[in-house]
Amino acid sequence: MSDAPLIVLGCGYVGTHVAKLAREAGRTVRVAARGTGRLQPLIPLGIEVKFADIAIPKQLTAVFTSLHGATVLYSVPPASSGPPGSAVRNALQASYGIGANCFIYLSSSGMYGPLPDDDTWIDEDSPLAHDDPPMAGVQVDEQVVSQNQFDRLRTVVLRLAPVYGPKRGVRERLKKGDYKILDEGQHAISRIHIDDVAKVIFAAEDKAPDRALLLVADDEPTTQGEYAKWLAERMGVPMPPSRSMYEPGASRVAHRNRKIRNARMKETLGIELTYPTYREGETAIEAALARE
Repeated sequence: MSDAPLIVLGCGYVGTHVAKLAREAGRTVRVAARGTGRLQPLIPLGIEVKFADIAIPKQLTAVFTSLHGATVLYSVPPASSGPPGSAVRNALQASYGIGANCFIYLSSSGMYGPLPDDDTWIDEDSPLAHDDPPMAGVQVDEQVVSQNQFDRLRTVVLRLAPVYGPKRGVRERLKKGDYKILDEGQHAISRIHIDDVAKVIFAAEDKAPDRALLLVADDEPTTQGEYAKWLAERMGVPMPPSRSMYEPGASRVAHRNRKIRNARMKETLGIELTYPTYREGETAIEAALARE
């Protein structure tokens, strides 16, 4: 792991986890979001918390000041207002202004269409779907990052599969009883454990080449039904009900997950995953819960 300062923009589930790990390693860590109330527990850990609306360039000044050579982790959903791509462009400009070492944009692996495609593996060369409005903002933000003209600012795009971990994912929804599988669980899914997301981010800031694009997922795609059945049996809860993608009087349910090939990620970054399948990841979560 680098010892450079870390700036986390949009500090949600992934950003908070990465910020804590970086601080535990002795790094200077500063996080920023529009809602800072939920970030107050980070302050006693020595993490600096700043309010910032990234769509407003002048609000980034206090976030970036004095952190020359930082790594910037951008984990902000596309803005619903303002010109498309403007927020991430502001962050790139601010990063360049302080001589940031690396700008990492956390993107989505859900840009390959809203309908299932269970037989096709996707990788970094697979074509994106351009007729899926909910993902249009992510595509614009990616383009801004990959086509930026800021020399000396190394940029990396990580397209994350759905992230699971303690207090996040199918396990939590099974506990709440609000999880439904789609079309009897026949569709392919990939996922990635939160600890492996952090491992990939830290490896990317150290090793990823400029303008790298990497899909981030574990080694073993499965079906939604297989995963839910295995987990429900472990937890001792009923198998969740199924719903159809098409139901009378209801909107079609999107299914953007895919079978993801992660070979380029592992080769480029020189890593092996701590939790290569959901079985290792969920077993680790069980062990952590038992220690609480």
